[in-house]
Amino acid sequence: MAQFNRGTQAVIKTGHIDHNLKQFRALHPGKIIAVVKADAYGHGLAFVVPYLSDCDAFAVATIDEALELRAINQNHRIILLEGVFNATELDAAVANQFDVVVHQPFQLELLQQNNHQQAIDVWAKFDTGMNRLGFQPGLAEEVLSHLRSINVVKNIRVMTHFASSDDKTSPQTQHQLAMNHWAKSLGYEYSFSNTGGVLNGLSEPDEWARVGIGLYGISPLLDDTVQTFNLKPVMQLYANIIAIKNVAKGESIGYGATYVAESNMRIGIVGIGYADGYPWTERASHVMIGDKKAAIVGRVSMDMLAIDLTGMEDMGVGQTVELWGENWPIEQVAAEMGLIPYTLSCGITKRVKFDVYQ
Repeated sequence: MAQFNRGTQAVIKTGHIDHNLKQFRALHPGKIIAVVKADAYGHGLAFVVPYLSDCDAFAVATIDEALELRAINQNHRIILLEGVFNATELDAAVANQFDVVVHQPFQLELLQQNNHQQAIDVWAKFDTGMNRLGFQPGLAEEVLSHLRSINVVKNIRVMTHFASSDDKTSPQTQHQLAMNHWAKSLGYEYSFSNTGGVLNGLSEPDEWARVGIGLYGISPLLDDTVQTFNLKPVMQLYANIIAIKNVAKGESIGYGATYVAESNMRIGIVGIGYADGYPWTERASHVMIGDKKAAIVGRVSMDMLAIDLTGMEDMGVGQTVELWGENWPIEQVAAEMGLIPYTLSCGITKRVKFDVYQ
């Protein structure tokens, strides 16, 4: 018998990254900030960044992510979306010329108390309905005046964040659009829209749009797939069948005996589980084997899951299974599980081997 292995791998198609950025360029005439936080949404920062060289800036959440990114890319603007939280982080931001988002009074004080010779760009974030980060709009003039008085602050831009950009008709989105026009009237360069905002036609032509999940060929919109916008999925996740079992009618499969066979079954055990990033949920999904769909049966284990191979006698040990990818979109997998696709791609762990192709 030919040798095989567990086969747990994420295939990253770098050519799709460049393609997707071009599609967003066609959709949005303004500047594009490529969001690469969380290890490029689980796709691998070092694999992704070289293929986003045409973006106008990068954005990450934490100082550690920003430092890792700066080691890969020396020239692009890097924006810290959560800003800095102490003097040490501010020192690193100044030394590496990171842009920092300011959303809390203590961050204004950190900037005020600095003694740096170099200055950095700052984004003042205002809360227009997300109720997460940002100053209240009524404090705008006070905040902006304070920032203008601080020596370490070079250029100021403003930022808001859509809470429901996937639903452009919702009252919340319509209210936020009106508030964005207010923010635009402040007279600074600005960033309002995320991926959903761009895909839904909510972005302003001259804004800095923050594009994250869409760069990886994943749609955040409920009713529109990536094909609608000619985006291509960057990641495909695979694993191999490592064992075959025959299960008699009435026997259970997996932990907790939550699945009981209604008839005699043939099942395959696949070498992937929640320790690899394929989550345990109450709602089971499917996998693809070539063009055939196979249901997951029983609970996902730490290292394995079981699939129904009844009637698929040609499928055996060593067979490759697609957990998600071009034949089985990650958005549909997430929907079957009752999740959002972000949790799937971001959940990939270091046990998964990455194979990178153009």
